[in-house]
Amino acid sequence: MWSGCHRQDNYERVNKRDRLFAPCGLFCGVCPWYRAQRDEKLAKELAERLGLPVEAARCPGCRAVKGLAPVMGWQVCETYDCATRKGLDFCYQCADFPCPKLAPCADRASEIAHNTKIYNLLLIQKKGTKSLVKEMSALRRRYFEGRKVRPGGEPQL
Repeated sequence: MWSGCHRQDNYERVNKRDRLFAPCGLFCGVCPWYRAQRDEKLAKELAERLGLPVEAARCPGCRAVKGLAPVMGWQVCETYDCATRKGLDFCYQCADFPCPKLAPCADRASEIAHNTKIYNLLLIQKKGTKSLVKEMSALRRRYFEGRKVRPGGEPQL
């Protein structure tokens, strides 16, 4: 399904740990599409829910497929394309950061953690990916399962 899609430019230059962080700050390692590569049951659930063949319900990460991930509807992600055209590893390295491509949006926020991009990018900039990779499962859980008990407060589990 994915053969022949690997990048040769930016992809090879980025270290292996950072390859699971998309330029926009999303972490592929906790994404259901990425996890479905090793979890047949999850792949079948995703495929059934979205009306896709099972082999299309898996993703090796957006860097590995040049931003052409199934979650993007088989279109190249505009944010990914923008960052790689500019030779950037992450959007926070851009003079235009933050830009409208990273703006939060309520659409599909309960399914896709796209509203965490700016927060994730600032954490990558501050802590680096080596430190942050250890926190990504907890950050994803807090996003999807947390509740704002008080305005301005941290999400509570």
